[in-house]
Amino acid sequence: MNAITRGFLLACSLCAACGTAFGQAFTGQIVTIIVNYPAGGPPDIEARIFARHLPKYLQGVRSIVVRNVGGANGNIGVNQLGESSERERLNLGFFTWDPLTQLIQDESLHVRYDDFKFVAGFRQPSLLFIRRDTPPGIVRPADIVKAPNIKVGALGPSTQTTLRQRLALDLLGAKYEIIAGYKGVGETELAVRRGDLHLTVTSLPSWYASVKPNLIDAGIAIPLLQYDYERPDGTPGRHPDLPDVPAFSEVYKEVKGQAAVPGGERWQALQLLSRIMDSVFRTVFMPPNAPAAAVEEMRVAFEKLMNDSEYVADYEKVLRTKPRVIIGAQGEAIIAELGKVQPSFLSFLRKYIDAGRR
Repeated sequence: MNAITRGFLLACSLCAACGTAFGQAFTGQIVTIIVNYPAGGPPDIEARIFARHLPKYLQGVRSIVVRNVGGANGNIGVNQLGESSERERLNLGFFTWDPLTQLIQDESLHVRYDDFKFVAGFRQPSLLFIRRDTPPGIVRPADIVKAPNIKVGALGPSTQTTLRQRLALDLLGAKYEIIAGYKGVGETELAVRRGDLHLTVTSLPSWYASVKPNLIDAGIAIPLLQYDYERPDGTPGRHPDLPDVPAFSEVYKEVKGQAAVPGGERWQALQLLSRIMDSVFRTVFMPPNAPAAAVEEMRVAFEKLMNDSEYVADYEKVLRTKPRVIIGAQGEAIIAELGKVQPSFLSFLRKYIDAGRR
């Protein structure tokens, strides 16, 4: 055997070894998915659906289990993944993430989102709905400016969901009262059903699975607005998954006049948060100490999962919509946007949040 042949065989063996190592990061491992909200809510349901199908794309994995770690508006679960030990470095986080907590340096968040290893992001719009019997009566979205005091259900006072509701209502000129402290959209939806609240926000899966059949179709509530979706041509409008719900910009013109265009810091803040959240509403992260090979294997697994007809069918059956996912670099670019916000704009956000607490 000559030197060239020996060299070729050695190279082949090394490549084979590398390929085996790459495909075996999860062999014999139990992967825990940390969901940062309580069991039974939309993120928990979504996590359990992909947890059933993901093992087929992770070579040799023993099992995938879901653990709910709620509290502090989702930050306890986020912190737990961020502080993963060496033994936990192959775990996943499936978060309804809140970039606002990093922007304003919320003390309850102990880790930066850009320290995590981004795997995938689920794209979902958010929307508001309101009871028809909200005084003096709501027939169309523009009627909210006639209401003397709208009771708005929210989570914490400094969450992105609460902030976006306030920004939209302030821009429209609505009179409202924020009632915070709910643990998730399931609780706020129930409060609207009981009549304890007039208005709240929901996610796309909750809209089709629960809100629309139980409140909209029953004639109890109407869709108020969805946050503007940036269409391929760069113009704002309706999300393709919500063709029958008016966009904020449409309702704004209905209230202020067809020639009116929103502007100012509140509008800039609403645009920024909506662009980030609607692009990556739920996130799949691995811990900061996750091995690069394991992160890449997990990204490939999610790419394959999105082409798995059984998974897609299960997702659509339960959530009444298709999974729309971004993977890897595209999601990392969105998260990197958090570090590019100007200090003057951050100052506005902090003051606006503080004003809402009073």
